[in-house]
Amino acid sequence: MAHNEITRRFLMQVAMSMGGTAAFSRMALSQDGKVLKIRYNRDIQCIDPGYMIGGIDITLQTACLGNLANYAPGDEWGWVPGAIVESIDQTDNLNIHFKLRPGVLWSGGYGEVTSEDVKYSFDRGKQGQWSGKYDTIDHIEVLGPYEGIVVLNKPFAPLWLTMLCDGTGSIVCKKAVEEKGYDVDGSVDATVKVKRYDTSFPAECGPYRITNWEPKQRIELGLNPDWTGEKPTIEQIHIIIVEDEKAAEIAYEAGDVDLTSIAVDSLARYRESLPPNTKLKEVAGLRWTWLGMNTEHPKLQDHRVREAICLAVDVDAILAGAYGGLAPRSNGIVPPGLIGHRETSKYAVRDVEKAKALVAEAGAEGLELRLDIINKTDMNSAGAIIQANLAEIGINLIVNPMESGVWWNIGLESEGDAWKDSQLWISRYGDSPDPSQMAQWYVASQVGIWNWERWKNEEFDTLYNDALAETDPAKRGEMYVRMQEIMDDTAAYVWITHEPIPFIYRDSFDPVIHPDGQEYLPRFTWA
Repeated sequence: MAHNEITRRFLMQVAMSMGGTAAFSRMALSQDGKVLKIRYNRDIQCIDPGYMIGGIDITLQTACLGNLANYAPGDEWGWVPGAIVESIDQTDNLNIHFKLRPGVLWSGGYGEVTSEDVKYSFDRGKQGQWSGKYDTIDHIEVLGPYEGIVVLNKPFAPLWLTMLCDGTGSIVCKKAVEEKGYDVDGSVDATVKVKRYDTSFPAECGPYRITNWEPKQRIELGLNPDWTGEKPTIEQIHIIIVEDEKAAEIAYEAGDVDLTSIAVDSLARYRESLPPNTKLKEVAGLRWTWLGMNTEHPKLQDHRVREAICLAVDVDAILAGAYGGLAPRSNGIVPPGLIGHRETSKYAVRDVEKAKALVAEAGAEGLELRLDIINKTDMNSAGAIIQANLAEIGINLIVNPMESGVWWNIGLESEGDAWKDSQLWISRYGDSPDPSQMAQWYVASQVGIWNWERWKNEEFDTLYNDALAETDPAKRGEMYVRMQEIMDDTAAYVWITHEPIPFIYRDSFDPVIHPDGQEYLPRFTWA
């Protein structure tokens, strides 16, 4: 199949989606004259490991900070010692011994990376918005300036892949954060004050540093002159912000970016015919996408209204219309390949007549609701289908496309009062390769943070904690299946998809993309 000719009008549309034509402005060259341009779908919002969203935040953390362990390169999950450590080893089920490399420096004159920084990072993480990642960590025992032990409160083998290698495992500089951060209440214990930061690292210790940031347009990375480890082969990386995958595909074919994820419904076209000098990579990913409902909103407090919506939405039509029929249907939060994955769910079969009856029984005919979505092609397509579905049962749905930075705040109590009027939304989360990482966002303590549906269930929370300690995979799987059944019973979720993540990139370089679709920039190399 021939690729469509790229017109000036298309290029102008791309430029607008990237915050203006300045997104394609002249770039500073590295010493070897090469700049790698990769595309991300949103800008920096928070790069603090305890308060980030993920995606680009993790990419920057792994480039500019350090971890005790990193994901191994390749298409299978594994781990290797982090670039800032000399050695790390799990000596028994409850103790992980680490020794940092001497001479790893923080920028800004803050001295060496020490075991006190590790302790500080994990202590503050236990009070952050990602506190669930630290549930099995009891404390850090400092043995010396570079040496320490991560002490667990229960055996938990997935810790390596779910936390130590993850963005939440990034180490921050104690002195710099205390000096430059601002006070917030602890997410678990509000009486505890925690220093946090948002869009600028207080100090960097990784192989790259952020050299320039043009909000909503680009982030420029250069080599960290203080880095004493192995030097990356790519000296300059520019991250270009393009929210919509379709616009990003046009930017790629115009030569303005060298790597981008593409829309799932474009996959068939690229499988058949790639642009010149281009490679295609597909990863299964660990994402789950759903339609969520605020159970506390006056219009949605009636369980019958929520159940009617669950029965009315045509998920198969969404998969065909928004994803080109190339994304699998979801039946919960756990992606395929992980224990606890389900092949069916309570509302898997559409029933319009029952949905109409429930609306009538609740006296909700003519109800007007608002659906908040990120302004992207797939989300707009899904929103239009859901709008038509709900019209069939007498509900008038207003679809509200939003800029991603604004959308990611609608359920956060810390960002104002928008959560009080949030009604429906389409969410897409991704996390580490263990079902605990999917379930952690729906415990009671996450209400007002990432549990935007705002329900609480004692059995769910008990199962979540028990599953962390369970060592039998089959029993753990049963626990996560039951947790998803509890979620079904809230009637606050319409499960949509666990979509794959396809990428196109130039054959002039070799990227390292983990099985969840996360890029690891320090291991990128020129071909």
